[in-house]
Amino acid sequence: SRTALREALKTLEARNIIEIVNGKGIYVKDYSLQDWLTQFEFTKEKELILEVLEARKILEHEIIKLVVKNITDQELDELGKILDIIMYKYEHNEKQNTEDKKFHYMVYECSHNRIMQQLILSISGAMDKLWEFPLNMDSPFTETIPLHADFYQALKSRNLKSAQFYNDKILDRVIQDVMEFQYKEAN
Repeated sequence: SRTALREALKTLEARNIIEIVNGKGIYVKDYSLQDWLTQFEFTKEKELILEVLEARKILEHEIIKLVVKNITDQELDELGKILDIIMYKYEHNEKQNTEDKKFHYMVYECSHNRIMQQLILSISGAMDKLWEFPLNMDSPFTETIPLHADFYQALKSRNLKSAQFYNDKILDRVIQDVMEFQYKEAN
């Protein structure tokens, strides 16, 4: 149908594959197979990251219940030290992805439930992409860093609702950043 054709042309134009010149026609841009494959891989990676984030959000919501119940004062102190490094690097415009990953993985350990920890770690291969600047993003997810302090304080005060709220807020912001990131920005 004409409607389907129009939508397909709009999509191809948005992906910079064709150029529509009013009154003259439709032209295929200088677009190699490699360019198309790169864009396809980008789209697949983005979909995988979003699916991992959905799974992570579900699992972490339950893990946090256990963390609030089981975390020790010594573990809170250690988590606080990691957070201090994260915040220092954030304030000095240094990359804090290694410490951010360490922070979250320690939270999983503090659940003191090996099965839940193994469940979340079963997706760690895909999850680790988030700390390796996925989709060629320059400094992704930095807006979530201040929320880590609020999340930590909620854990420290053993406030389950607040801890879940801030963790969800962190993950929602990451999801939003990934969804808003476009291929053309990656090149």
